[in-house]
Amino acid sequence: MDQTVTDARARPERTARKEDAGKNASVPDSAASSDVKTMAARPPSRPGRRFRRVGALAITLAAICAVWLGNRYLISHTVEQFSMKPVDLTVELSGPGTLDAMRTSLISSRLQGVIATMRVDRNDRVSQGDVIAEIVTDDLKSELGASMASVDAARKAVDLAKADRQRAEAALANARLSFDRQETLLEKNAASKESYDNAVSTLRQAEADLNRSLAAIEQAKAQEQAAAATAAVQRVKLDDGTIRAPFDGVVVSRDHYVGDTITPGSEIVRLVDPASIVLSARFDESSIYRLSPGQKAIIRFNGAGKDSSIEAAVLRIDKQVDTETREFSVDLRPETLPPNWALGQRAMTTIAVDTRKGVLAVPNDAIERRQGKPGVWIIDSGRAYWIAVTLGDAGGPFVEVVQGLEPGDVILSEPRDVYFGMKIA
Repeated sequence: MDQTVTDARARPERTARKEDAGKNASVPDSAASSDVKTMAARPPSRPGRRFRRVGALAITLAAICAVWLGNRYLISHTVEQFSMKPVDLTVELSGPGTLDAMRTSLISSRLQGVIATMRVDRNDRVSQGDVIAEIVTDDLKSELGASMASVDAARKAVDLAKADRQRAEAALANARLSFDRQETLLEKNAASKESYDNAVSTLRQAEADLNRSLAAIEQAKAQEQAAAATAAVQRVKLDDGTIRAPFDGVVVSRDHYVGDTITPGSEIVRLVDPASIVLSARFDESSIYRLSPGQKAIIRFNGAGKDSSIEAAVLRIDKQVDTETREFSVDLRPETLPPNWALGQRAMTTIAVDTRKGVLAVPNDAIERRQGKPGVWIIDSGRAYWIAVTLGDAGGPFVEVVQGLEPGDVILSEPRDVYFGMKIA
């Protein structure tokens, strides 16, 4: 009743305002009276509905939280576990390395000339003495021919000198007989002093001729030796025109081709002995006391896959440390080589340096670091908790735990999405 009276009292005022607005906005009178009736018929809102909606929302959120907490802390989760017990740990050192060769040769020419033929190319295998390349040596062949002619002439001169010696020896023998005869006749006063003197002079002349023939022989022999030496030099130069492999190996590079002019010392090909290939690995200087020749190692080349590993052994340890990186090099000799290899190829090597007996070790994947500190997730009373540990030496997929765990402890071997207090099946 009061509401109706109030609406009746307010109706003239609202109607007057509507009429004034209709004059300005050109609104029909029928529309204005319709709005008034609608407002008069709308029931008032009830405050209790708003509180019921808030309560339902709160109940829904509480149910969601209860389900989430129940799933998080009341439902058991199945995870991979690892039980701690003493084991024998093979301590290993890992480091990067590159392929190198201890026996390599930059094959070049000792002559200056034009390459006439090339017998090898990259990746070709050659044996010791095989022809690598040949240089144009027409001028050297001519010089060698002239030297050989000089040798022949010197040899004939020696033969001629020897013939003169035989003639001088015959003349000397005849002069000695004449001298002996004149000396005997002179003693018997059967010959004159003048005849005796002539015999002495003839003997001395024959002796001088023999000595001269002997000297001529030595001179001819010296000339023959000089000509032979010159010919030998020319022959060596001619042989230098044919470049041969100094040892068995593989051609890894080629810098010249047929028709190129080369100078003495310029590289033609590079030859590598596959048997001398080593892996030069680098390690921190703190590890040098743990290495020694003969230790076993494993080499894994980049991109070859985890299963493509090659056994090797430590060959030698360098005695010099890089002053900038504080690293030293270790040469490892691989037992075999992959089908495709290249000098400078990168690889990772793992060297077994020691075997520790009866130590506690955990898988590498079980380690989780927080703020730089290593730790593991331990299972206590059926729930997971993270604890800090002190690590020692590493060996393969395991790492030694010096402090923080005891035999019989159970940890998560591969923690994934683990949280504090998670219930473990």
